[in-house]
Amino acid sequence: MKRYKDFKPTSFDKHIEIEDREDWFVLCGRNRDSEPLYESNFRVACDSLGLDEGDTENAEVAHFTHWANGWFEIILVRPETKEAELAKEMHERLEEDGVLDEDDYLILRMERSEFDEDDETESQEN
Repeated sequence: MKRYKDFKPTSFDKHIEIEDREDWFVLCGRNRDSEPLYESNFRVACDSLGLDEGDTENAEVAHFTHWANGWFEIILVRPETKEAELAKEMHERLEEDGVLDEDDYLILRMERSEFDEDDETESQEN
C-alpha cells in the first residue's frame, strides 16, 4: 500500500503535503467523475473503517480541489493500528478482485443506471 508522501493524483500534479500524515497509508479514492466501482469501493471502505460519521483518530477522508475534475477524496489510514490492518486486507482484495463488496457495487450500478435512464427520459420530454 502506498504511503501518502508518495501520492500524487496524476503524473501532472505535485504532491500536496499534509502535516503529520505523510507516513499514513492511502487506501482508495474517488472524484467527481468516479464510476460506480470506485464509488462503491470508497463507500464500503469508509463504512468498514468507521468513517461514515466522520474522521476518526486512525483514519480520515482527505478532501482536495483539482484542476481536472473539480475535486477528489482519498482515505488515509494511520500505520500500525487495527485500522491499518483492515486497510491492508481491503487493499489486497482490491488488488485481487478490484471490488470490496460485489453486492454494494451491483446496487450502485443499478441505481446509477436508473438515474441515467430517468435523466435521459426527462431530457427527451423537454
